[in-house]
Amino acid sequence: GGRTTYSLDQNWRFELQTTPPLKPCPPGTWTINLNGKQTLGLHETSATSESVCAEQCCNDPTCETYQFCDSNDCGAGPPQQPVCWIGRYTGATTQPGKGWIGKARVIPPVPPTPPPQPGAVCSEDWCKSTTDDSQWRRVSVPHDFVVEGNFSSQGDKSHGFLPFGVGLYRKRFSLPVGSLAEVGVEAGAHSVYLHFDGAQTSSQVYLNDEYLGSHASGYTPFQFLLTGAQAQSLLQSRGGALLAVKVDATQPDGWWYDGGGLYRHVKLVVVPQLHLALMGGAYLPSTVDGAINIPQQTADSTLLPFVTLFSAPSASPSGDAIAFDVSCVVTDSHQKVVGSSNLTNQTPPPTNTSGTIALPQIKVVSASLWSPDSPFLYTAVVSVVDSATGTSLDEVTVMIGFRQPAWSPNTGFTLNGVPTKIRGTANHQDFAGVGVAVPDSLQAHRINKLKEMGCNGWRTAHNAPTEALLDAADRLGFLVWDENHRNGQDDELTRLVLRDRNHPSIVIWSICNEKLCDTPNTLQDGKRLHDLFHTLDPHGQRVVSANYNDWSANENSTPLDLQGVDYATGSYDERHSNNPHLPMISSETSSAVSDRAIYTNDPQAGHVRGYDTEYPGWGQTAEGAWGGVGQTNKQGILTRGYMSGGFTWTGWDYKGEPTPDGWPDINSHFGILDIAGFPKDRFYWYQAWFKSYEQGKGMVHLFPHWNWDSNSKVEVWAYSNGAEVELFVNGKSFGRSPSGNFSHAVWKAVPYTPGNIKAVAYDSSNVTIATQTIETTGEPAALEVSFKDGFGAKGLESGCNDVALVMVKVVDAQGNTCPTAKNKIILSTTGTAVRFLGGGNGDPAEHTADHSLTRPAFGGLLLGVFGSTSEEGAVVVTAKAEGLVSGSVKINVVKSSDKTYWCPRFQEL
Repeated sequence: GGRTTYSLDQNWRFELQTTPPLKPCPPGTWTINLNGKQTLGLHETSATSESVCAEQCCNDPTCETYQFCDSNDCGAGPPQQPVCWIGRYTGATTQPGKGWIGKARVIPPVPPTPPPQPGAVCSEDWCKSTTDDSQWRRVSVPHDFVVEGNFSSQGDKSHGFLPFGVGLYRKRFSLPVGSLAEVGVEAGAHSVYLHFDGAQTSSQVYLNDEYLGSHASGYTPFQFLLTGAQAQSLLQSRGGALLAVKVDATQPDGWWYDGGGLYRHVKLVVVPQLHLALMGGAYLPSTVDGAINIPQQTADSTLLPFVTLFSAPSASPSGDAIAFDVSCVVTDSHQKVVGSSNLTNQTPPPTNTSGTIALPQIKVVSASLWSPDSPFLYTAVVSVVDSATGTSLDEVTVMIGFRQPAWSPNTGFTLNGVPTKIRGTANHQDFAGVGVAVPDSLQAHRINKLKEMGCNGWRTAHNAPTEALLDAADRLGFLVWDENHRNGQDDELTRLVLRDRNHPSIVIWSICNEKLCDTPNTLQDGKRLHDLFHTLDPHGQRVVSANYNDWSANENSTPLDLQGVDYATGSYDERHSNNPHLPMISSETSSAVSDRAIYTNDPQAGHVRGYDTEYPGWGQTAEGAWGGVGQTNKQGILTRGYMSGGFTWTGWDYKGEPTPDGWPDINSHFGILDIAGFPKDRFYWYQAWFKSYEQGKGMVHLFPHWNWDSNSKVEVWAYSNGAEVELFVNGKSFGRSPSGNFSHAVWKAVPYTPGNIKAVAYDSSNVTIATQTIETTGEPAALEVSFKDGFGAKGLESGCNDVALVMVKVVDAQGNTCPTAKNKIILSTTGTAVRFLGGGNGDPAEHTADHSLTRPAFGGLLLGVFGSTSEEGAVVVTAKAEGLVSGSVKINVVKSSDKTYWCPRFQEL
């Protein structure tokens, strides 16, 4: 038989190792002043203050120098985040470095502890098969152990004030008795891979006390090809296997919330000795050859199939090379075959090597093209069979799309002949309640919320995303900027491209972001990675960019195909003039800050007002960044035809980086949506100007709420795609305010009287296109419980970690949401078919642990995230609060055999 993939996500045992606190540096530790100097060849740590940076060095017996910077003088563009580097000091590699603060000490060299070699025997209890782990906590993966912690003001600001640690995971399993996989492994005819989609941050892996290896990156997949003896240890007749993994999250490789643990899937893949490479085995790029029917979005197209096969060492006595046939069959959404090609009697590559074969091209007549408006996908099945017997050796199924991206320095981005402005947001990985262990089914919700406001692009800041996000983008129609984590890391980039290059949603590869681009040879490394992108993806029709302004200075020396502009919103015309042959995009923009339901800045409470007026020194309001307001030096992405588009920082709030304040804030204010997915007022500015509306139709969003103290004077805004908005207070007109030109309507000081306010939006012909009314609400009376955006309303599938988003509203006696309510709410469930994954309320200063069933509402709202288990049945989720009528909703969990990208239904071991 061919490939069998098993899930190893369930039934892990887990223990958290806490790290001892750093000891202060003794007096007289530092004898050399390095202020204004920079030593190359150091390694980065998680410290965000000079004192902690110094302590990290003096607590490390191998460290001789620390160097710290939180100034733009030593950064690669805004915002310069605090950065700490430690390591060996040598005068020969020390150079002038503006803005750097540092010191060095003279200590006897201590040789670093060498890592274990593959095959080494475990010497610590956590990885020994004889260790009793029965009292360890049972968890399933994806799992983020950092988000399970409690917030502390002593924690690291950039990473969300949560404690780091080291996670120990253990799992016992064996191959199913009588399965084809077991038979093949027992006969020595099959190979076994242990595959990790991602572990944060650095990992060590043991199998049955034997060291398999390590992986130092928290963002890319890694795998181990087991030896014949290791593979046979998985047999139940041999006692089965003990898999032990240590995941060290104490040195996160970023200045945002990274989480920690086995936060992506773990799989066991069993394949014949000759098989498609697990990473990059099928490369299926395409071209659009014929004239494009623009209205129908169809064109004659060609698929260019390439397959890479690997010949693993064979433990079978009859492990001689066999001739094989390979084929690629393409079907449309109705399972109709639209094209195929094959090669027969091919010779395998030599043992322990791989080889790539180009199959005959496949012509598809009048192919339906992929785009955000029409994300048409085809299914390609690549099969390898034994030429002599016809026995299946391997098979993979890949979703593909035909599309024709084009980039112009003068007219921007075009997709399938249609000018397309990329209206994107940059986003980190985490979500309320679950941290970075975001269930796959939730990625579609995250994209759909952005589509709801007219967004069509996602920048994967600042790392390789989970593949489920790309699967969702393919199916929903979303353009992706796919970002490599660090410049100079060829292996990491290779893993990214080999995994992602078949996704039609990806139109831009990115080398790096800001200071992650800095290396001792920044430009040379960038050029090498640019070339590597195109070597690994020669036919993908993708451009290479980066979020790094230094590479946009000279089009003749840049490593970029598409110049990315990091903020610098007033420089577009100048950059376009200086680089007239290089297409341009705003790779990161705005960084406006605001909170939902808050309309006064309050640093003590950790809140920022919701009007689009607040932004850091490097940033700009949403209106300024995209609309340019008065233009000239405010420029405006939407006002410049040569701009291909841009990516707002950020679509979603995320843990860490609580700009502009520190504690009590534990997450950012940058998001257009809060961390629980509730829209802020800024959401509706984007909806007004990112979406297209038919003539005579439109939208208006009026704010703030209308619950104020007597005698208040209230600043009232409205966002609309119309030309003017008229405000009424209790039926009395307060006049019209212009709302066009990417701006907003405003009434500066409206006297508050209880009742209601109403906005009426008019187009340029004075036709009413939208209205909205906001009522003064009464006191909180009840809790209204429902599925947020309907997510979970149709029921969940068992055994898939399917997700329901349960929204709780605090409402008055008339059912209106109380906009200032902060009642403490307790969630509870009946039954075992779902489990509580976590919750949030969108308050960036909320210190309730993410996994608590009790938390206050914020702005009258609260979110609970619930995931399905392997059981079926109906579960009632109830919300209670003192003095309020309780509310509930029923989640139905049903059995299904449907296979989806977020539920492939691999057998669980």
